[in-house]
Formats: sequence, C-alpha cells, structure tokens
Amino acid sequence: MTATARTRERVEREYGEQKWPAVQRLVEREIEAEGTAAGLARIHARVVRAYAHPGDGLEPHDAILEGAPLTLPRSLAFGALQAMAVEAVLDACTPQTDLVVELGSGWGWHILGTWLAGGPRDALYVGAELTEAGRQTAARLAGLDPELRFRSLEFDYEAPSLAALGRAREAVVFTGHSIEQLPELSPAVIDAIADLAETVTCLHFEPVGWQVGGHARQGSSREYAEQHGYNRNLVALVRDAERAGRLRIDAVRPELMGVNPRNATTLVAWHSPADGG
Repeated sequence: MTATARTRERVEREYGEQKWPAVQRLVEREIEAEGTAAGLARIHARVVRAYAHPGDGLEPHDAILEGAPLTLPRSLAFGALQAMAVEAVLDACTPQTDLVVELGSGWGWHILGTWLAGGPRDALYVGAELTEAGRQTAARLAGLDPELRFRSLEFDYEAPSLAALGRAREAVVFTGHSIEQLPELSPAVIDAIADLAETVTCLHFEPVGWQVGGHARQGSSREYAEQHGYNRNLVALVRDAERAGRLRIDAVRPELMGVNPRNATTLVAWHSPADGG
C-alpha cells in the first residue's frame, strides 16, 4: 500500500468534508445573490467557473490534447474537457434513452451539464455519489429547474448497488475521474452498470491511458497512478468482461484531453448486451 493509498475514509475526508461542502456553500451564496431570478443554467455556470478556473481564465495552463502536450488558457482547457465529455454523453443518447447516470457525480457538475447541454428531456438524471455533501449540492442545483427529473442516489464503488433505480429501457452511464479513486475496481461495478437497463451504453472518462498499451504515452503512467493511489485495472476489467460476452467495447481513446498533463483523460466506451448493436 502506498503512502497516498486511496481508501473510502480518505475520499470521504477529501471530498465529503472538504471539497464538496465548500462548493455547497458557494452554491448557496450564488442562489442567495440571485434571489428569485436563480436558475439552474446561470448558477451552474457561475459555480463551474469559480470551481474549475477561478481567477484569470486567460492564464496559461499546461494540458494534453490527443496525447500531445500543449499550453492553453486555463478557461479553455477546463472548458474543452467538460465539452468533450458532455458531447460524448449526448452522442450516446437516443430518443429512447430514459435514464442518464453519472457514477461518482460529486456536486453534479457533469450530470447537470449534460441536461443543460440538451440531454433527453424525458429521461431521469441520476447523480450517484458517495458523499452526502455532493448529493445534497446536486439536488439543490437540480431543484432550480422544474423541468428536470433528477435523483441523488447514495453510491459506493466498494459496495456497488444501483437496484434502487429499477430497470430502465435504455440507459447511458458515465464516469469522470471517479473510478480513479479506487486502486482496484471490482467486477461487480461492471455488472451493476450492465444490469441497469435492457440496453446500456457506458463511457468512462478516466486517467487510464497507460493501461491501454500500444501507444506513445505522454499523459499518464503506472508510476503516477501508484504514487497517488489511482486505479490500475479498469481497462483489464472491461476487456475481461468483453471476453466473457458480458459487453462489447466500442472505443478506447487514450489521452484525449488532460488538464493535468500527468493524469490525462482517456475514454473507454462499451455497451451491453454485447450483441446490442
């Protein structure tokens, strides 16, 4: 076990007691400042800006794009990462999609951003999150839009259960640098996702490019993952599940975008059942 090993207690302390309560207070201040004019789109945008790129948005920021290092204005780097993820989720949705779920959703930045960017109007949106502060903040923001069907769900990767959501017709599920918090992911997580609906499309936006192999790695490494206690087996799990006929891998795009040049985001996309398209 490394000195920085990720445990449930550490995640609760870092996010449940520090980061997300700070965002929760920010949300309340923004809502109070807006008063009766407070709406989800405006409050979400203001909180994202304050959280992701406070200060000078034009400040140079080292990043990764398609595996290559470059320097971008800070606001552009963070905006590009958010847009990439949201657009991919929207592309995965169809007119039949009735459930959109983010696992490890934090305060709701990405799941609510998917709705605001034009996600399916009749679908149920679920922020599945370990921390109470994250769940409360997402629910508070979602409540600003009366047309949004939203549910905050307690979810623990170490005891993964999504049974409370029932079984949908067509689900789109995604993760965004939340699986990274688990050094070893259980196959039960893949099973819980695949059992959510008759057909499931899942997109993992995680820093696992080094796990893929066969490409020149510039945005991730085993050494960095081990140093920080980050995930080491997501790609192997998905490949094992494909060999077992549980799912089919649709895309693996290493080091697509990274606001941390040493921990860049890779896309791993799959669908279940394996013969479902």
